Amino acid sequence: MPSFERQGEGKTYITLQYLSRLALWAYFRKIKVTCKAPISAEGPLLVAANHSNMVLDPIVLIATFPHSRPCHFWALARFFHIPLVGKVLEAAGVLPVDTKTHSNAKLFEHTLQSLDQGAVVALFPEGTSYTAPNHLPFKDGISWAAFEYLGQLASKEDRQHDSISIIPVGITYSTKNKWRSEVVVEYGEPIEQTFRDLEEFNDDPKTTVKKLTDRIAKGVERSTINSPDWDVTNAAKQARFILFGDSRGVRLEDYVHVSQSFIALFHPEALNDEKCLYRKERMELKKRLLLFNNQLEQLGLNAMDISMYENQQITVTKASLRLISTWISLLIQIPLFLPGIIINSPFYLLGRLVDSYEPYTESVAQDKLIFSVILAFPVYGSLIFMLWKLTGYRLISLLCVLLLLPLFAWYHMALIDKNYDMLKQAIASWRIFVAILNLSRSTRKPLEDCANLRHWCRDHIRELVLDLAKENEVNAKYLVEYGKPLFE
Repeated sequence: MPSFERQGEGKTYITLQYLSRLALWAYFRKIKVTCKAPISAEGPLLVAANHSNMVLDPIVLIATFPHSRPCHFWALARFFHIPLVGKVLEAAGVLPVDTKTHSNAKLFEHTLQSLDQGAVVALFPEGTSYTAPNHLPFKDGISWAAFEYLGQLASKEDRQHDSISIIPVGITYSTKNKWRSEVVVEYGEPIEQTFRDLEEFNDDPKTTVKKLTDRIAKGVERSTINSPDWDVTNAAKQARFILFGDSRGVRLEDYVHVSQSFIALFHPEALNDEKCLYRKERMELKKRLLLFNNQLEQLGLNAMDISMYENQQITVTKASLRLISTWISLLIQIPLFLPGIIINSPFYLLGRLVDSYEPYTESVAQDKLIFSVILAFPVYGSLIFMLWKLTGYRLISLLCVLLLLPLFAWYHMALIDKNYDMLKQAIASWRIFVAILNLSRSTRKPLEDCANLRHWCRDHIRELVLDLAKENEVNAKYLVEYGKPLFE
């Protein structure tokens, strides 16, 4: 059946796709989408993705799914009883799920109907959004749905399919709560379930379901960054930062692999093993990296801010020259992007308020997007009216304003991406200058200690990774190959 004939895949969903792509363009600086294996342009698919960023996660799937195939998500059945909300959810292709029923056939009724029509059903098996160093335990709903669908297929004589593919998807954000950050979306290798698997399910349903859920979880895990705790996460982050720079210092397609390789070097399973190669060196480096991370947080800086002092002493002269050069560079650019900054200042203020008052990190991006959409109507509506008024309320003038507005938005985004980094460097140079200028040794010493610690960590990261690579440690070999010029 052609996709446009299926419920929830018409004009409303197409509009939703365009809005999702617009939202991603506005929020993220870069988006990288990769597929480990070809994904079918037709036929039923189940999709399992991690869920660390509330409404941003379904937006990412809607905007990036291969072949622009519509994705159908689950929502509690009670929402469909709300008159207007129910109509919108149905038009957007959302599937009602009655969690109160004890019948799988009833629970997955709409899911099975969609799959039978060759649709894509996208789920988040963790069940809720979160902020944690690793993913939450996966629930079994998607596995039960897969076997229920296979059972339905087996009962048909004129079936068009004899299997169901489950696509694990990893969604990784460089800094999920910040404007103009990056996101990596990786569609993993399909997990195929056939009638042979159905036979195993009929013999032992619970064990077979758990086994499939575990395979799905491992598939998603291979495409995401997972750490046992925050200490390992922070140590690995600073090691990557020191060696390769921020997230833009690593190719986005390699961001997950590089990050996970550093995590493996400091993983407790490795460090708790007495036979672990260079165990003491790893433990000491991890300890220093965590100390470095804490010092940066106290100073309000990041590893890149003090990298310029890596091989030289921090002096008033050098800090002054750095301050002058960064601020002059920024001031030169101000005339180009000041109009955009002024017009969009309500959005930046909104972002600061959300950062200050939203207690849940996983909800920050969602709040920023939702409130920005609401705020956009009065802000851009007023701008359009003012420009129209200045040009004498002419129809041709109104059309020109409406046509030029998207161009202005694109121009502003391009300048912001370029000058936002410059602004951060200018602020960092000011903080460093103030710390150096302060005659109190107690306030100056932490900055000097931090710079020295970064230097120590840089040298020992290189040394440790090289030594481990010579011993054929897989993750170290990958890092040496990836950053070959840094190790020569």
